[in-house]
Amino acid sequence: MKQDKIKDFFLKRQLLKWQAGFVLALALTLGLSGASSAGVHVVKEGRIEGVPGFRFENIVYNWDSLFVDVVNMTQRNSVFGRTMVFLDNWGNPVAIARLLPAKVVHESIKRYKGHFVEGTGETARRATRVFWDFGSR
Repeated sequence: MKQDKIKDFFLKRQLLKWQAGFVLALALTLGLSGASSAGVHVVKEGRIEGVPGFRFENIVYNWDSLFVDVVNMTQRNSVFGRTMVFLDNWGNPVAIARLLPAKVVHESIKRYKGHFVEGTGETARRATRVFWDFGSR
């Protein structure tokens, strides 16, 4: 009886890992197919790696939404949006938020409001890594 419970636990765990990987792959694929010059970038310490001149500030997590300020320090206007994927220590997605595309004017700050399509603000707050799929047009 006890061995059956242990076996069921590990089978459910494997299924959840597979589902989480599938959701991440699907989210990234859908995001990439929607933008001509889109890319998936890692966010570290407020900086968007691989995108010079852009950074995050003031992330506020609500239960079903989030607010984030994007700072454009370049001389060009850019359109940002798409999907933010919050990952735990093991690389499993714990929350996915969608941000509507909006223009960030050169040398300015734009506040975005995103809505969680997977997970909540509470689970996203505990994430250790963030990937952001965005497009510049």
